[in-house]
Amino acid sequence: MSNHLSLECLFADKSVTYEQFIDELATRLAEKITFANNGELEVSQNKAYKMFGRCDVDRWIKSGKLQPSRISPGKIRYRLADLLNLSEIKQNSNVVQQPSNEE
Repeated sequence: MSNHLSLECLFADKSVTYEQFIDELATRLAEKITFANNGELEVSQNKAYKMFGRCDVDRWIKSGKLQPSRISPGKIRYRLADLLNLSEIKQNSNVVQQPSNEE
């Protein structure tokens, strides 16, 4: 067995082997990736504000483009996939470009 697998990771509440730590980490990452790929990963409204900017998130809500995926007392959550899709849309698609004066 490799030498790195005999190492231990010490946390405030427990000690686990390096192999256990990596296995648990890989499992949790795989779950998050699956949720993200299925469009099931959610973020809180506060996290959405931090990631995408409060002005943009509020504009998407006001325009009806963003709907909460879940509302519970004091908490609003949005699908990360919806936020990512909205962030990729050009906000100024209605801007008309001026023709050049070169002839």
